[in-house]
Amino acid sequence: MSEQRRGIDLRVRLDGNRVTSETTAICAGPDVLTIVTVLPDQGLAFQLTSTFVGHKGVDTHVTHLTLGPPGSAPSIHVKDHPHERADPTYDPRGCVYEHIHVLMEHLRRQGEEPAVDLPDDAFHDLERTDH
Repeated sequence: MSEQRRGIDLRVRLDGNRVTSETTAICAGPDVLTIVTVLPDQGLAFQLTSTFVGHKGVDTHVTHLTLGPPGSAPSIHVKDHPHERADPTYDPRGCVYEHIHVLMEHLRRQGEEPAVDLPDDAFHDLERTDH
């Protein structure tokens, strides 16, 4: 199975103002989902990469890698979830919601007031039927 990059229309606002952002997901096989959000604006320059690896019968292993903003050390956090709570194959939407939660938590720590908008069709490309 080849990797396929899929867009997620996640719109990020800081202190009420929309900022430039891009969120994509890559499925690397049926049991691995990586979600990346980049906020490239000068002075902000932040990236969160979340990877979910799981299969029925085992916990889902999750890593969150943060880069930026300038002057901040990179960090990585790892945790396991019961597979029913974080299933990269059949519940990618749930994985995205965890990614968003971590994104907002990190931005708050930087002194920002983050918010996200998700249009009704934001998950169209991600919720695949090729399982």
